Amino acid sequence: MSDFVFKISPNIILGPYTMARLGQVAANWGTKYMLIADPILKEFSLIEKAVAALEEKGISVFVFDDIPSAATSATLEQALSLARGAHVHGVISFGGLKTASLARAVAALFNENHEVYEYLAGAQPYSGALPFIEVPSTCRDAFVFMDRTPVVDARNRQIRLMKTQNAVCKAVIVDPNLYMHMSPNTAASMIFHAISLAVEGYVSTKSNFFSETILGKSIEMLLLALDPEQSKLVGTPQEMLVAQGGCMASMGVAASSPGVATAISLACNARYKTSTSLVCAVLLPYVMEDAARAKVDRIVTIGKMLGVSSAGLSGSDVARAAIDDIRRRLALAGLPTRLKDLGLSIDQLVPAAEDAAALDIMNYIPRAMSSDDLFDLIKQAY
Repeated sequence: MSDFVFKISPNIILGPYTMARLGQVAANWGTKYMLIADPILKEFSLIEKAVAALEEKGISVFVFDDIPSAATSATLEQALSLARGAHVHGVISFGGLKTASLARAVAALFNENHEVYEYLAGAQPYSGALPFIEVPSTCRDAFVFMDRTPVVDARNRQIRLMKTQNAVCKAVIVDPNLYMHMSPNTAASMIFHAISLAVEGYVSTKSNFFSETILGKSIEMLLLALDPEQSKLVGTPQEMLVAQGGCMASMGVAASSPGVATAISLACNARYKTSTSLVCAVLLPYVMEDAARAKVDRIVTIGKMLGVSSAGLSGSDVARAAIDDIRRRLALAGLPTRLKDLGLSIDQLVPAAEDAAALDIMNYIPRAMSSDDLFDLIKQAY
């Protein structure tokens, strides 16, 4: 087991209507902000509410929402230029993975003097970062508490995990009410993405007693959220279970590491703009099958969380039953169960496997895998 070193920097504010406190939180670090927002939130007037919460506290804000479905380094350069020209005091992200990743990168590179591509190649930013506040509208960001952020290289659409300074993020405001605007299908895919993230951290070679404890609880809460009847029995609204479970998944995986499904989903999204949540949902049972080869005890424990009976069964049989149960739940949710259902061709997945294999998070998966091994797993899921 890896040494346990625990350091968490952002303040976490989680609860209904906490977005209304955005201005109060932001005032701690300045009076002029760039709000990087997912344009889809306009449909629900949520961007207006965020701006109003900031302006109520006397904070000047300009909104950047010119974000494509898969933001690239070109988008990052554009956002950096605007932020520097406005001399902002901090950056706020409001949305899902792409907005948080973009805003985190802007905050990290604001005071740097070199080209963006040097940092995509692995250079460490050393200048002080701008304060960054994240308001997630989804529950499955692996990088909230990490010193990395995903960036798509515009030159070849390859995914990179850009290094950031420690403690770039100053606060995370998790408002469960934001999840109520999702369609049932989207909400289910987000929950499975968060479960996939938690499972990856749980079986990682970098796991420790803290990550195992918090990720185990995360999986339990997210499984409850998948079943509305069960969430009623525990007396906690579904959206609150999703918010709590997703936040714990992000915390736990930062103390451990993301893995195969995260790497492949980021690579597919970068090259083909495929939904990261749907890719993770499809890959989840296959990742569990592969993990059972090296860490069957972890998959057995997950089986117990799923309610799989272990009476008279061997560990490998319990693990197989757990994986079958995940497939059953995916089918019940009406989600795709094959990568070909996402409009991907097998030829497209070859470079995606190579891109995924190059990410450093692959150093902590249950067993070493080359790009060929990854492609073999992809073929099983295709």
